[in-house]
Amino acid sequence: MTALLPPHQPQFQYTTLPHQTAAVQSLADVLADVRFTPPANVHANPNYVPREAAATLKANLAAVRQRNGVRAGLVHVPDTATPALNLDVLMETGTGKTFTFIETIHRLHREHKLCKFIVLVPSNAIRQGTLKSLQTTAAFFAKQYEQHINVFNYSAKTVGGFIHAASAGAASISVMVATYQSFAGDSKLINKRGVEANLFGQARSFMEALAVIRPVLIIDEPHRFEGAQTQEYLAKFNPLLTIRFGATFKGKNDNEKYKNLVYTLDSLDAFRQRLVKGIVVDTVGSADAAQSLCYLSHHGTAKERCALVQYTKPAGGSATVELRAKDNLGDKTGLGFLDGHVVETVTTKELLFTNGFALPLGEAMAYGMLAEQTQGLIIERAIANHFEREEDLFQRGIKSLSLFFIDAVAKYLPEGQKPAVIREAFEAHYRTHLQRTLARPDLHPPYRAYLERSAADIGKVHKGYFARSHSEKGEEEAIRLILQEKEKLLSFDTDLRFIFSMWALQEGWDNPNVFTLCKLAPSNSQITKLQQIGRGLRLAVNQDLQRVHSDDAAFEHINELTVVVPASEGDFVAAIQSEIAAHSVKGVNRVLSVESLIASGVCKHPLGIWGLMQTLATHGAGVLDVAAGTLTLQPNATVFKAQRAGIGAALGQVSHLDAEGAKAMLEYLDAYYEGHGQVKRKEDKTKPALKVNPTQYEKLKALWAALNRDAVMHYELETPALVDAIVARLARDFQVLPLTINVTRTEQVQDVQRAETTQTAYQVKPHKVFTLGEFVTDLANATHLSLHTVATVLARMPADKFAQIQHNEGRAFAALRDTMNRCVHELLVHKVTYQLRETQVKTALTDSTGALLATIPAAWCGAEMHAIANPAVRAKSLYDEDQMPVDSQIERDTVDESQAQRIAVFAKLPKVDIPTPAGKYNPDFGYALLQGDQAQAMYLVVETKGYDQYGDIPDKERMKIDAAKHFFQALQQEGVNVRFATKLNRDGLLQIMHQIGF
Repeated sequence: MTALLPPHQPQFQYTTLPHQTAAVQSLADVLADVRFTPPANVHANPNYVPREAAATLKANLAAVRQRNGVRAGLVHVPDTATPALNLDVLMETGTGKTFTFIETIHRLHREHKLCKFIVLVPSNAIRQGTLKSLQTTAAFFAKQYEQHINVFNYSAKTVGGFIHAASAGAASISVMVATYQSFAGDSKLINKRGVEANLFGQARSFMEALAVIRPVLIIDEPHRFEGAQTQEYLAKFNPLLTIRFGATFKGKNDNEKYKNLVYTLDSLDAFRQRLVKGIVVDTVGSADAAQSLCYLSHHGTAKERCALVQYTKPAGGSATVELRAKDNLGDKTGLGFLDGHVVETVTTKELLFTNGFALPLGEAMAYGMLAEQTQGLIIERAIANHFEREEDLFQRGIKSLSLFFIDAVAKYLPEGQKPAVIREAFEAHYRTHLQRTLARPDLHPPYRAYLERSAADIGKVHKGYFARSHSEKGEEEAIRLILQEKEKLLSFDTDLRFIFSMWALQEGWDNPNVFTLCKLAPSNSQITKLQQIGRGLRLAVNQDLQRVHSDDAAFEHINELTVVVPASEGDFVAAIQSEIAAHSVKGVNRVLSVESLIASGVCKHPLGIWGLMQTLATHGAGVLDVAAGTLTLQPNATVFKAQRAGIGAALGQVSHLDAEGAKAMLEYLDAYYEGHGQVKRKEDKTKPALKVNPTQYEKLKALWAALNRDAVMHYELETPALVDAIVARLARDFQVLPLTINVTRTEQVQDVQRAETTQTAYQVKPHKVFTLGEFVTDLANATHLSLHTVATVLARMPADKFAQIQHNEGRAFAALRDTMNRCVHELLVHKVTYQLRETQVKTALTDSTGALLATIPAAWCGAEMHAIANPAVRAKSLYDEDQMPVDSQIERDTVDESQAQRIAVFAKLPKVDIPTPAGKYNPDFGYALLQGDQAQAMYLVVETKGYDQYGDIPDKERMKIDAAKHFFQALQQEGVNVRFATKLNRDGLLQIMHQIGF
């Protein structure tokens, strides 16, 4: 059993994000109202009767899929014990898939007392990462669920302990983590009979014993488990339930890919919602199509098959060579830099090499990137990208890491007399950039010390992880750092920041602070580009191991992954964007067709679709292919955003396209460009800066000073008032109905004319989930209220309402939790007060002496620049630019609307950090308004939210806004004539100004 981390070791600061909660809730809701019975074997999971539960499961699946907008795949609920019920969750790499399935384990234990879980992963690197996640989240979930989790790292010594672990008790969860290689085959220890005598029942092997306990299988990266042998042995576990979590599912179509898909967060959604880093691609060199390999043909039997491969000779021209298993491509061709390519297998479809790469039949693969000179250029560019950002990230408390994928281990780890060419090139280029950086007189002193600490021994800053690493002397510490000690690796106290690997880290392993990823090897046909770069997509963390989320003003600036690729990779940006579109389960694609637009609900009338395509083409949104009946969208997100208003107006004029269809088309385009716009090419230019106009600043100076007052926040939650509010709300709204099952009886079924059907409803005896103490404790943890307060609320509930809890404890718990949290929010925002103190001297617009800065980074105000087309609006801007930084469409609209005569000056504001109970708040826009001929008399601060209704805003954001209202009231009480307003999709700026008396 794996021990938990010692309490003194720093750990990640976990929070459950809305998309993770939605995924867990979706899985829990599928099993709602399903009756589980205690197991006959004390070591086993509780069970349910498939035939009895089938109707409930089907109804639950339909409801959950409809709520989540999931249409992909079929719904299939078996009414027999085998095959087991399967549920699928699609979550993009880097969005917290492992965290989500760990919480699912806790949730299923709490609600159904399921206690035995087996997590199956495709590789050792993923297994180590999963074990690490189970360890580091243990304390977090222990507080949330008051459950203890026992983790077993599968081996001959641990599997018996997992099997015999007790299932009784409220806090007993046993989780075993294994790779599929450990069970797929009769020769595997788990399937061997007679290796363990102390097994219960008739079990003669570990697998037979596991089948008795009916484990819940959780499969990570399910596309790696599709082999016939793997599927055969998966069934031998006899699982009660199988849940597959993955970013990729295999199949010719959605019906083959998915088995009861209940929740989706695809790559497009992940990029749109800023749940992962944006991607910048830096391409090195020029594509050399002549330098290529091509698997032309094959001959011979399966055991002795020979491949005919064409390659480019050093002097030019092509030649062919025959390759069999164990042949070295470098030796056969005379191209030394191909030594890492040793043939593993020759199949009829592809030529597989031992370094993990594949050459598909008939497809040319460029290999110019493997030449030493080319690889040296790529390495130099990657190091330059690393140093370009490292100092700024260091000052923010964020350690920067770079990851290199190489084609041959011997190029990094010395082998005999052969030089380790990649290692030598890296050290030479690193030393050059290090000296250049240390020569800068303005270098941040602590960062200088950080670099100088390892300057004499640059071997400390880079290490490799390969299958061979495990047998290398002195590499044990590096392996622990890379695979297991993620917290230590992320600390400035550790010098390692450049990691080299081959295929071992291309899937499953990740690190949140990989900011540069360098490809020194051809793409593997078995692993998508998104999976390769997924190693660096997770959002960054600081030295306190807190993630930098989208509510941070510097989010876009920090969370950017630079991918350095050779030109021989082709259009890497377009390739990633194509993968994003291909992975979109909602069908958001670059190529529009009649079928795709009908499927997405934009329009069902062929004439309307044709008119729509012509309109988009006319406005430069895409290229129309009349013969194919398709329109290919232009790739530039910035161009679209500049055209968006005109496109929206034109769509409204398309015949046979109603207003809802025009809106749906614009939303489709927004989804496409907001997702794909996060993948872009690197441009060799400085980050955009804003020149602050001193004259305009004088008009806004008083408002800026007021926003930057040091504010001390006070609030008290009066428990009696809170209890009264909760009890009143429960008396009015709380309702949990008994669970019933409808039984339909049909008589005379042999005669259609005489068949009679009757239906009877039976009330199901409730299944007890909690003791009273557990219920109160879990409710206190879920609401962050004291045990006394929760107990008081339950004691004061009307008797008839309290009695309803036993009807369905799980649903009652959720209803009570939501009601309590809502009442806390409503009371808290009315109790917040602010004590305003002196104005801060150094702000985002002023230096430490209070003098106005000449320029500020545009990223402080917004992620992208919006062109100001109206000269009247441009004249009112605080900045001397013809653009304004923005983060969303509603912000673009607000900029365009800022033309009223009474506006003297306006700006998208940089960060100010107003404290609120829900975290720091930063308003969007500030306005100085004219009163007569005088500016500075009145001020308006506007918060923009891209929602149709105020209630649609997420609770945390709404709480920040509600608390901020009290901050502005405090400013008003001190004589600042300022108003604060929230602008939604349906609101116009002039309308808001009139409503508040401006």
